[in-house]
Amino acid sequence: MSSAATLLAELGEGLRRAQQGYEHLQLLLERQFQAALRHAAAEIGELGEAIVNQVQQLESQGRRDRELLVALLGREAGVSSVRELLRRLPRQKAEPLLQRWRALQRLLAHCKALNLRNGQLMAEQQALMQQLLGREEHVYAER
Repeated sequence: MSSAATLLAELGEGLRRAQQGYEHLQLLLERQFQAALRHAAAEIGELGEAIVNQVQQLESQGRRDRELLVALLGREAGVSSVRELLRRLPRQKAEPLLQRWRALQRLLAHCKALNLRNGQLMAEQQALMQQLLGREEHVYAER
């Protein structure tokens, strides 16, 4: 197998691992939401740590994938992207990567939406708790 073919195979494997990583992150975010609904503080904390660890693994995988893209495409004009690689590949080689890339982008968008939802829920719960305890912040109150 040529060097480019090896790098391409490694990139495909990296995208597969990233997809699995985002699927796992999605599960963690769903569990975090359920724990927040139950006000399970200890579980929320544990899941928060697991989420941070998972995101760090995904970032590490992303750095490795970017290195592979630079090795495949070079650094010229900063065009080392999956889209640029797909544009340059023959259709039969590009199609499997394109399908994986699209699935990965959908998972990434979904995880971002779940994270936003979780953050909003927990912020609302915190504000409500502060209000119940008589510590409500009045942002526009005169000082």
